[in-house]
Amino acid sequence: MEEIRLKGGILMTPKDIQILTNCSARKARQEHLTLRDILNIEPKKLTVAAYCKYFKLDFNRVAKYLNPYR
Repeated sequence: MEEIRLKGGILMTPKDIQILTNCSARKARQEHLTLRDILNIEPKKLTVAAYCKYFKLDFNRVAKYLNPYR
């Protein structure tokens, strides 16, 4: 199966997290920050692939879901 290409780049934004989890903007920002701290990632450098790997999500499914919002 071919990997789906993400529109708008590979970085995960708090808005992407909000779309995926249907949470508030504040909760999404907190989750983004917490995950970056856990994975020891620089600010604004969390990738969708790293997010998927951490939460054991299928990258292609997440990319397909996010693309219409990007």
